[in-house]
This record gives sequence, C-alpha cells and structure tokens, in this order.
Amino acid sequence: MKNFLLTLIVVLSVDIRDVIAEIHHFRYENIIGTSLELQIESKHITTACQIKDTAVLEISRLEKILSSYHSDSEFNRWQRGEVASTALSSELSTVLKRAEYWRKRTYGAFDLRVEHLHKLWNRAEHSGNFPTAAQRHSLIANFTEAPYQWNSTGIVLTDPGIRMNLNALAKGFILDKVCELISAKYSSTNNFLINIGGDLRKLGSSSWNVGVENPFAPYEGENTFSELRLAKPMAVATSGSYRRGFTIENTLHSHIIDPRTGLPTSQIRSATVLAATAMDADALATSFSVLPVQQTIELTESIKNVECLLILANGRAVASSGWPGFRLAKHQLSNVDSMEPDTKTGLRISFSLNRPQEGRYRRPYVAIWLEDGDGFPVKTALLWLQVEQPGPRWHRDLTRWYRNDRARKLVESADLIKTVAGATRGPGKYETRFDGNDNSGKPLASGRYTLCIEVAREHGTYQIIRKSIMLGPKAIPLTKISGNVEVGGISYQYTPPSSKAN
Repeated sequence: MKNFLLTLIVVLSVDIRDVIAEIHHFRYENIIGTSLELQIESKHITTACQIKDTAVLEISRLEKILSSYHSDSEFNRWQRGEVASTALSSELSTVLKRAEYWRKRTYGAFDLRVEHLHKLWNRAEHSGNFPTAAQRHSLIANFTEAPYQWNSTGIVLTDPGIRMNLNALAKGFILDKVCELISAKYSSTNNFLINIGGDLRKLGSSSWNVGVENPFAPYEGENTFSELRLAKPMAVATSGSYRRGFTIENTLHSHIIDPRTGLPTSQIRSATVLAATAMDADALATSFSVLPVQQTIELTESIKNVECLLILANGRAVASSGWPGFRLAKHQLSNVDSMEPDTKTGLRISFSLNRPQEGRYRRPYVAIWLEDGDGFPVKTALLWLQVEQPGPRWHRDLTRWYRNDRARKLVESADLIKTVAGATRGPGKYETRFDGNDNSGKPLASGRYTLCIEVAREHGTYQIIRKSIMLGPKAIPLTKISGNVEVGGISYQYTPPSSKAN
C-alpha cells in the first residue's frame, strides 16, 4: 500500500509540472538597429527556444527586405532602380501602400521622404548653422504629391531622385509578421510578447503589464509614467523627441521632423499609441508627434481600435477617451504637474554594451550600484539578470553584486527587468540614474562613494569597473570612464537634488 501511494504521488507530481507553463525571457542587442525582447509562455524551454529562433530568423528575413540602413536591402535597391516595379515582394508592397494611406490620412504629417530633411539637419548639426527657410522649402515643395504610384505594372517612383526611409513603419510591420508566423506555426502558444526597441505586440489572452516610459526621465530602472495592462492581442508603439536629435547651439532639437514645414517638432515630448496592428501604431505614433494635440485626438477618436496618450513638452498629459486606466474628459488636459523638474538631478550614467561579434547577440548580465566607504552597496540602479532557465545560478556570475545578500533578495522578490514602451534607442545604448536615495528610500549622506559597473556574459567574459565619486552639494560635469571588452561609452554626471539641471 505504501509503495502504491508513493507511486501515485510521483505520477501526480509529474503531471502537475507538465501542465504548468512558464514565461521564458530572451533579450538581444543589435536587432534592426536596436534591442529585442521576447516573452514566451511555454511548458518546455525547448519549445520556447524554438519559438525564439523562429522569431529571430523572421526578423532577419524581413530586415533584408525593408531596411533603410543596409544598402543591399530590397527597399534600397528598388529606390536605385535595381529592382523592377513588377518584381517587388508582397512585404515591401504592403508597407509602401500602407505608408501612402497614412500620408493622406494624417494630412501629410507622415511621409517617408522625411529622410531628405534628416540629412539637411544632420549637415546643420555638423556646421552649427540652422537650415534656412529656402533650404527647407526646396525639399518639401513636392511633398503634397505622392512619392510613388501603383498600377498594373507595380509600384513606380514618381521622382527617382527622392530617397525615402521606412523607419517609422517597417518595425511595426516586422512585429506583425512575426506574430502572424508564430500564430500559424505554433498554434498551441497562447501567450507571446515581442518588443523591438520600445514598440511591442502581444498574442494571447493572458494579461501583460507594460510601462509607458516617462520621457523626462528615460532611465533604465526609473519609474514609468503610466502602466498598461494588456489583456488581449494588441500593439503599442511610442515615438518621442527625448532620446535622439540634432544639437545646434547647445540645444537638442527633435529627430522627428514635420514634413510639412521641415522643422523639428517641439510640442510633443512623447506619443504612445494602442492599435490592433503594430504597423499602424508605429505610423500613428510618429504622426501624433507632429500633429497639433486637438487634431491628434480627433483623428484617434475617428479610428476604430486606436487610442493614444500624449505627454507634452510642458509635462502635461492628454489621452483619448478610451485610453485604459487614464480617465480624462475628452480632449481635456489633465492636471498632472510638470514631470520635468528633478528628473535631471542625481547621478546619471550612460553606457553602451559592446558587440562581441557581428550580428545579433544575447544581452549580458549587468549590475550598476553604489557602495559607501565601507564597501556596502547602498543603492542598486540597474540589474539585468537571466530569468529563464537555468535561472538564478547564472546570477552568481555577477560575483561582487551577488555577494551582497540584501541586493540578492531584491531580485528574488521582484522582476527588475520590466517591459517598457518608449522611444527607440540605439543598439546597446542605455542610461540609468541614482536619484540620491539609498535602497530604503532615505537620502544618501554627502561623502565618497564607489560607482560599480559589473558585466558578465554567458560563455563570455567577466568585467568590473569601479570609480570613486564624491557626492554632495557640488555638481560633477560630464565625465568619461574607460571601458572594456564588454562595456564602453561610459560617462557620468551629477547634479545635486537642490539645484536645477541645465
């Protein structure tokens, strides 16, 4: 009888484990010029890895068709006349037709020809002189007409001298195609989320929490402005003027340019869009960064299954009537105070993850923290660990960070790697911030601290950088730190909480 009960318990244990699905996380750098995050719910890690490989291969296939950066992509070869209009792939044809649809629907706020304006402003940044009105107008003179037409012979450029860029549309289309392929090939996979550079799409009925980045504090580990709970298949895209741009006369001007005026946008700090497809969310997020607020809200309300959240340059927010969890009267600005003060204070660190070889690569484990004079870690600002199997045993690769029991418990009680929708960053480029408080939320005393940056790559190298820093009432200007094989482009600057950042 005892043996029978023991056998029954073992069988039940196996059956229970077999039906429990886990969320497997995968993160890569240098995917179509930015980062990739995958979250896959599966009972077995082998199945999750198969789905991951399928997604990455599909991204690579589509990048060869749609990339604006690779000279040998189908899109660029077509612009040079090296691909016949009758020979265009269905993928490129679909994206071009949708781009023209949104050009008309957004009153010209969306236009692939903005690439010409980007080049003009890049030259201006190098020369230090603003583009003249005549220079801008000469480029946009023909923007009221379509850049190409399609007929029985295919899609034909109306002006072969014009160069276009698919950046504001292709990423969303790739997200959609990956989800379409996963749905068809792995029908039993009910829950799947893909995030490319802050734009994402999900499959399945499980709820996923997604943070909307605060554009005034776009730091890794910082509190998000708003949080979405996605309970059904949908897409989220964010466009913003806060991460990239043109610096002229010591002022950063948005990389998002109004194709109707040739000027960088200035009113909208970030625009986040919910839509049924990522391609539409992507195009609309860019358009809503250009259009006046009232026009954006009216357009949103006229399109089925589309919602938006705008954060303006003055720190206030406005949302469409159906934006989840953000109750505002239609077209009514919220009473949110400006988010800009104090978000540039504290100790800010910028860094980039070096690419160990050509192509995509898994993101390493990274910990960034401050130690006091006794070597005690008073605050962890950033912690990236592997959370899929084999899980915690790899945490020990961050040897100095792992030694501290307090920090170790922190990661065991919460997933510090959150899904965040935000403006696209460059591949491997990140920023994080110490807000001036310790792990318990108390202000750090003035004194000397050690900034620690620890990086460990599975099957790769281990590196640690330690830099002594005096934190107190005196500001520290932008200071560079020498990198290593894993991390580079390191710099920091400190603004005391009592002073205003420039």
